[in-house]
Amino acid sequence: MTQWIAELSPLRKLLSAVLVAIVCAQAVAMTMLVRSQVQKAEMREAAEASSRGAVAQRAESGSPRSARPITVGYGAPR
Repeated sequence: MTQWIAELSPLRKLLSAVLVAIVCAQAVAMTMLVRSQVQKAEMREAAEASSRGAVAQRAESGSPRSARPITVGYGAPR
């Protein structure tokens, strides 16, 4: 394998090095993208959990407004 690399022309060696660098850069970029997406998802989930807790706390407070039943009816079209 070492002899095969030694027999390559300098231009092909340069091309190979550039291609390897591009592949490495893409791998790093994908890793950073996945990490940021996971972080955003964790933040969104934490925000949803805190809002669910706030809604549950309001429901437990027993305000008279939420105790009334909601009636839904159909009216004549205008």
